[in-house]
This record gives sequence, C-alpha cells and structure tokens, in this order.
Amino acid sequence: MEIKSLDIFCEIIDNFGDIGVVYRLAKEFKSIYNEEVNIRVFLNRLDEFLSLNKRAKNIGYQKIDGIEYITNEYLAKNICTFSPANVIIEAFGCNVLEGYLEKAKDDSALLINLEYLSGESWIDEVHLMESPIGAKKLKKYFFMPGFKESTGGVIVDKLFLDRKIKVQNNPQIYYKKYLPDLIDKDYFIGTIFSYEKNFLPLLNVLLKNEKNNCLLVLGEKSQESMRVILKEFNFAEVSNGNFDFENIKIKFMPFLEQEEYEELINLVHYNFVRGEDSFVRALLTGKPFMWHIYLQDEMAHMDKIDGFIERYREVLEEMKLETPLNVHTKLLRDYNLRDNNSLELGKEDFEEFFKEFDNVSKLTHVYSEYIELKCNLIDKLNRFILKY
Repeated sequence: MEIKSLDIFCEIIDNFGDIGVVYRLAKEFKSIYNEEVNIRVFLNRLDEFLSLNKRAKNIGYQKIDGIEYITNEYLAKNICTFSPANVIIEAFGCNVLEGYLEKAKDDSALLINLEYLSGESWIDEVHLMESPIGAKKLKKYFFMPGFKESTGGVIVDKLFLDRKIKVQNNPQIYYKKYLPDLIDKDYFIGTIFSYEKNFLPLLNVLLKNEKNNCLLVLGEKSQESMRVILKEFNFAEVSNGNFDFENIKIKFMPFLEQEEYEELINLVHYNFVRGEDSFVRALLTGKPFMWHIYLQDEMAHMDKIDGFIERYREVLEEMKLETPLNVHTKLLRDYNLRDNNSLELGKEDFEEFFKEFDNVSKLTHVYSEYIELKCNLIDKLNRFILKY
C-alpha cells in the first residue's frame, strides 16, 4: 500500500520518552519520503517538545522541517477541517480523538498501535496481530518493538547513524562544543541520565580506578540525586554545576536537544541511560551502557529487564566472553532491582564492570551491529505498510 499521508498520535505522560520516540519516528519517515508524504504529529501537550526542539513554539499548529506538529486541543477545535491520513500510528496505546477516529474508520486504511519496547518472549506472538475496531475499511494492527528479528525491532534511524560517524571522525570538534576544558586531556568520561538513584557505589569505584574520571550528569532527577550524594564527599563546587574531588570531575549538563544528546553519547566512553529512547541510542553507540528501566508496579519492570538480558545473551554468548557477559548482565539486573525510585542504596557493585570494561566494550560493539542489521524498526514498519 502506498503511504499517501501519515498521522502520528502521542500522549505525553510524565517524561520525554514517548515524545522522544515519536519525534525520531517522524523525522526518519520524513527523511525517507521528503515531500511525497505529508506527516503530522498530534500531541496532548507541548512542554516536553519545546525542550527537545528549541525552534518549537507554544502554539496549536506549527510546521518544523516539513513536519506538522498539532495539539489535540487544536485538532478538536478544527476537526471539521481535518481529513485523516491513510496511515495512522497510535504511539503506546494513546487515545485518539473520537471525532478523528470516526472519520478515519471510513477514510483511512491502516492504524498501527506502536507499543512500548520489550525483550519479553511473548511479544513475538502479538507482533502484527490484528486488533478488531469495528470498522469496514480501517484495520488496526499491533506493532511490537523488541530485540529479536521476529519482532518490530527498535528505531535505527539514518540520522542518528550519520551523526555517530561524524562524531567518531571529528571528536575534537565535539569536545570543543561540549567539553572545551577537557580537550587533549586524558579523561575517562561517562554520561549519567537516570531516575532517582544513589550513586555512592559508582563514585567509590571511580575513586580507586587510577584514572582521571569525568561524569556528565543530565536531567533533573539525576542531578538532584547526585547533589545529595556529593554532600557525603568533600566535592568542591568549582563553578556552577561543576564539582571536583580527587580524581573525579562532575559536570551538571544543561538540557540538550535530541540531536545534541546523540552527539554527546557518541563522544564519551560509556553511558548510563534511562527509559526507552535514550536506551536504544546508547545501544547504537556500541559503547558500554547501563539501563535504568522505567519503574512499574509490583516490580513488573524486572520482567522486562530480564527479557532484555535474555535477548542480549542470545546474541553474545557465541563470543565466548563469559566473564564480562556475566558481569554486565548481573550489574544490569542489580542496578534495576527496586520497588520504588529513591536514594536507597542498591545492590549494584561496579568494580568488576570497570575491570572488564574493555571486554564489555567488545560485547556492546557487536550487539550494536546486530541491532542495526537485524532489528531496524523503521525498515520493518515501512515494509509492513508497503506490503499491506
């Protein structure tokens, strides 16, 4: 089926993950089809989008780089003037305006429910399953992102891959842009983007590694957590948001646009990330990572982390690097073993992770290649639509 127009609906709840995925999805489809396909993104609110893109304005309708961004409120007020696209993506089971949906049942061909990312094995059975909606023309299907070739994959966008190559080939340019004080200095650098977390175990290990360490702390929750922990050390705040203690330098980074964040995580040595979109970006860098998964009731998030670990091990066990693989997967699990987001001291121990860092790097590099080649959601989604 030809894609004549594409509407993407996103309901932002309490973080940047949902809009991050949708924003990336819209940009990538625009890069594929250019002016051939009209792309609209419908949002329940704009606060997070305004942060992700500094050119965005707090208005009901706007067009940026050829993509239309429209609020649900604007759509509701002007519903009589809107014709639904022939292809609709409903991100993460969000609510589509009833008036729009009633029109779509008669005028549109395909509605795709793009679900949350999961490594659990059951998603294979649900992926591309039809979901009846009582319409004669419009058909709805589940599209399940995951870490296996038999799932919907993850967003592997060419825009990110091109940016990755630029940073790798021109690191000095990006050091000058983000870390001018570290140019030509031998620092072991990591990014921290997390929910509430006690970073005491991490700092204790870095103090002993005989390297010059730098942690780039991003996001309000990460920075608030780190500031509490810094009080237990004698970190000197040498300037606003910059702290030094022995062999550790900590920088509180300003909020970065999506493209800037991608540049930064490709520049450093390792990345601690949270949520879904940032996690996939970390995987694609090929660098060692730690994933702080979104907390769920009754610790349901541990099923998801265990699912990812199982998929991760399936790909990498043939490399015969058992010790680093065990170290990395154990730390992933311990890092996420919690029933609430707090500064309570966790079970994680980073010592073996950093001892095995070079071998963990080999694992994450191979895994990034696997994700890029076998789990490209954009390609899978586009092929599904075209074959429909």
